[in-house]
Amino acid sequence: MRTVRSLILFSCISIGFSSCIGTIADTWENTKTLSRVISSKTQSIFKTDSESQLVKDSEELFYASNIDYIPLAEDELSAQFVDYAISQSKTTPGEEGGSIPGIDKFKSTQNSSTFTTIYFQTDYHTPKTKEDYATLHSIATYLKKHPKTYVFIEGHCDERASEAYNLSLGTRRSNYIRNFLIKENVSKDQLFTISYGKEKPAIRGHTREAWAKNRRVEFKIYERR
Repeated sequence: MRTVRSLILFSCISIGFSSCIGTIADTWENTKTLSRVISSKTQSIFKTDSESQLVKDSEELFYASNIDYIPLAEDELSAQFVDYAISQSKTTPGEEGGSIPGIDKFKSTQNSSTFTTIYFQTDYHTPKTKEDYATLHSIATYLKKHPKTYVFIEGHCDERASEAYNLSLGTRRSNYIRNFLIKENVSKDQLFTISYGKEKPAIRGHTREAWAKNRRVEFKIYERR
C-alpha cells in the first residue's frame, strides 16, 4: 500500500513539474513574440524601415516629381464620373472633307475678354470661384449667339505626378467644362476637348506660383464663315 502511495505521489510531482516547465516555455515564447511586435511597431513609428526617407527641405516636400499618382480630392470623388455619358460631336475637327479644320487652325483666346483661362486647385477638376462660373456663363451666352463658332477646350496640369495621371486629370477638367456648357444649352457639336496633361506649361518652374498657373483650362476658337 505504501508503495502505491509513493507511486501516486511521484506521478503527481512529475505531472506538476512538467506543467511548470510547459508554462515557463510558453511564457518565454510569448515574451519573445511581444518583443518582436514592439520592435516592429517602434520601427514603424520612428520610420526606421528601409523604404523611409527624410525630406531635406520644403522644396523637396512640395516638388514630388517622382510621384506616380496624386489622390483625387475627397469632395470630388462623388463627381468623378458624373456627366461623362454626354455624347461627343458627330463632326471630327481636321477630318478630310469636313467643314471644321484641325486644332492647329483654331485661334488662341489669351487676349479675349470672354474666353478667359479657368484655373484649378491641386488635383481638382471643377472650378472653385464665382468668377470662374461667371466666365463660363459668359462663354455659354456667346456660343449660343454664335452657332458657327467652335471651341477646343484644353485641359492642363502642373508638372507633379506621372504623365498618365496628368493626362487623365486634364481630361476630367476639359470634360467638366464641356459638360457645364452643354447644360447651359450650348450645342455639343460646337465643343471639342483635348488634354495635354503637364506637357504644355504656361510657366516653367518648380514653385507653387508656377504650378497654380499651369493647372488650367484654356480655349481655342474657330469661326466658320
